[in-house]
Amino acid sequence: MIGQNKASSRWTSLRLITVSGASLLVALFTAAVLLAQAKPPYNKEPLLQVVKLNAISTQEVIQNVEQRGVAFQTTPAIEGEFRQAGARPELIEALRRNYRAPAPPPPANTTKPPASTGKPITGVPAGPPLSKSEIITMLQAGLPAARVEQFVEVRGVSFAITPDVSREITAAGGNRSLLGAITEKAPGAPSAPPVHTPGRAPAAGPDYDDLNQLAIASMQANNFSQAIPFLQRAVTMDPSKPTAFQLLGYAQLYGVNQDVVSAERSMRAALERGGNGVFRVYHDHDGFFNSYCQGSFFVTKTGVTFKADDGNHTFAAQDVQIKSSSINDFVGSQFGAFNVKVFQDESRNKTKTYNFAPATRKKTESNLILTLIKSY
Repeated sequence: MIGQNKASSRWTSLRLITVSGASLLVALFTAAVLLAQAKPPYNKEPLLQVVKLNAISTQEVIQNVEQRGVAFQTTPAIEGEFRQAGARPELIEALRRNYRAPAPPPPANTTKPPASTGKPITGVPAGPPLSKSEIITMLQAGLPAARVEQFVEVRGVSFAITPDVSREITAAGGNRSLLGAITEKAPGAPSAPPVHTPGRAPAAGPDYDDLNQLAIASMQANNFSQAIPFLQRAVTMDPSKPTAFQLLGYAQLYGVNQDVVSAERSMRAALERGGNGVFRVYHDHDGFFNSYCQGSFFVTKTGVTFKADDGNHTFAAQDVQIKSSSINDFVGSQFGAFNVKVFQDESRNKTKTYNFAPATRKKTESNLILTLIKSY
């Protein structure tokens, strides 16, 4: 069995999100939310980050790649990068099939841009002045600097520009125009009307995708309480989509309060809309949790899937293939472990048992997983 000190050090160091950098979470959301045809194909690095994060199922990633395409042609070296990140063979095959050549650049616009209308910026929600960390979070979440500048112009900022602050914001994706707007809106700066760039339409404010991106960046920074309001706004904006419900359940479950009741409600809403309940788990290899891998466990209306972060261990089972699922009385019981017993052949004379321990090390999380499995 896992020794007390060993278990404590390994389990207390568990990170619910295993890949650093808010940009990774932005990439995750980009692969999980609506992938409208108007959006460009995936670049290699963001998609590689999606695979490393392992927070959506391989099948979902494949579906998104097939819908949106990729902006790069696979080579043996690129395929090696994806395998090292944990990509399954079926995903690599989808990358090969779905290269989208870039569109030719539009002809140069020689017409004079229209003059600014002078109308106030619309679509930016009211709120207190933005802090430096909020500016950086928005940039790291993938919002263009021009969009962030619109927020600055409407809400102002609570800090002053210094050389160090300027470098931080620039490193996060800011530009000189944004830095100029922050300077104008800093405490003590002279009042001035919002600056409108000729020919640029007013920003529409954060849409459903933006809100999810901001929430993911907040969760990457372990600020789940900040993520939840973003997701609640997204749910209100479009209650027909599953992604915000799915992320909201995730934030509620793994946040400071570990609100299992609210998480279940949100995950059920995601499942009913064709989404997932996503859980971070450990997969036992030897019957004693002396050897295990970390991965993600997905519950849908039709079954369950598991994929290890390294891509080596994976399984999928439809509801009709699941013989039973229950809390463990012995194997990993100290970690709140559960098991899923799956039929291995058509005659149903042979089964295989998969043991998992939940990220929170609590039976309440395992009970939630089992409840969702049995409810659909």
